[in-house]
Amino acid sequence: MDDLIEVTVREAVPDAASGQYRIVLHANATGRVLSIWVGHFEGCAIALGLESAWTPRPMTHDLMARVVKSLGAAVARVVITDVRDSTFLALLCLVQGGREVEVDSRPSDAIAVALRFNAPIFVSARLADKMADELDDLFQQLEPNGTVH
Repeated sequence: MDDLIEVTVREAVPDAASGQYRIVLHANATGRVLSIWVGHFEGCAIALGLESAWTPRPMTHDLMARVVKSLGAAVARVVITDVRDSTFLALLCLVQGGREVEVDSRPSDAIAVALRFNAPIFVSARLADKMADELDDLFQQLEPNGTVH
């Protein structure tokens, strides 16, 4: 696997126009900021995880966390591995009794569960570079008034 960059989820920002959430990831070692877009419900689940918010009944990601714990397992880490056709890919890495299992996951689900375990989140260095290059390209296209040319 590529070199990994540990990130912290800084915030989940709702976008009223699209109904989606922008998940802001901060690279701990470099200070680089990366972001991914997720659906409304996934964004809400991440926001609840960031706030350690309690709900009267378990939400889907709370249920997942309870199932993992009840099986004597834990989340070791999440790795956001790649983006293909504008879709991000991730692995939810679980550990149980010294055995590790990698589960293919949407980053939004993996992040929401990881937050409930205080598990580390990583982005592949190759993907982080790709994301930064795309952001640099966008900034180069911006006019002084903030519009894209």
